[in-house]
Amino acid sequence: MRKVETIVRANKDGLWAEIPELPGCYSFGETISELHEMLREAVDLHIEGMVEDGESVPNVFQNEFEFKLKINLQEFFDQYPVSIAGVAKKAGMNRSLLTQYAKGIKLLSEKQALRITEAINSIGRDLAAISF
Repeated sequence: MRKVETIVRANKDGLWAEIPELPGCYSFGETISELHEMLREAVDLHIEGMVEDGESVPNVFQNEFEFKLKINLQEFFDQYPVSIAGVAKKAGMNRSLLTQYAKGIKLLSEKQALRITEAINSIGRDLAAISF
């Protein structure tokens, strides 16, 4: 399944997203789950309009696809009740360094971004396996 990069930004009312492969296609949601639903609807409507206008639809949207949400660390920690300390521990990273990344004090390298992403994904898998 192809992944469609989606840029996510937070504002006081929730989250908005932009799909660079479909210029002019934006969506909004109060939560990530709602944003996913609204993105799917926005893409469907955008593509419908492109077809009506005789524009070519990018190949990625002609088959099954899923959204790959790109969100900055500060917005991530604002949206999810995950502690910086817990993510730092899972990533084998200094907590104060991760705090500086999350607050935008230090710039995040691609290598560190991958390390943090893997730690957060690991936490997600662990949480998904739990039942009460």
